[in-house]
Amino acid sequence: MPRLAAPSALLLGASIAGIFAIAVVPGRAPAADAPPSLIARGEYLTHGAGQCEDCHGAGLVGGPAPSGPPGVPWAKLAPSLHGLTMFAKDSDAIAFLETSKLPNGEHPLPPMPHYNFNADDATAIVAYLRSLK
Repeated sequence: MPRLAAPSALLLGASIAGIFAIAVVPGRAPAADAPPSLIARGEYLTHGAGQCEDCHGAGLVGGPAPSGPPGVPWAKLAPSLHGLTMFAKDSDAIAFLETSKLPNGEHPLPPMPHYNFNADDATAIVAYLRSLK
């Protein structure tokens, strides 16, 4: 006769599946349900790998963008990243971090780099930035 899994093992499995679902379902608000480890990963990627503070300023509050070369189209302002208010949906923000394309299909002006984060890292970054108030 097959042995049934212990209730604690079932609970652990359901918890892991729930965390995975939160992390990969782009229509959900990652920050609202994100485990602290996902937000911590997003913080690391934003400050370490992404170096977002270089343009978006200390605390990611935005401000004037660094000067660009003469004659090159260049952003004048770097927006605040708190809450990612420039993206209505998390799926748009995640797609941007994966493809470097805005929802309208265009690339942002320099000095914004062209990032190509994988889906898990993009989701972690969105969870972290949405958590900033």
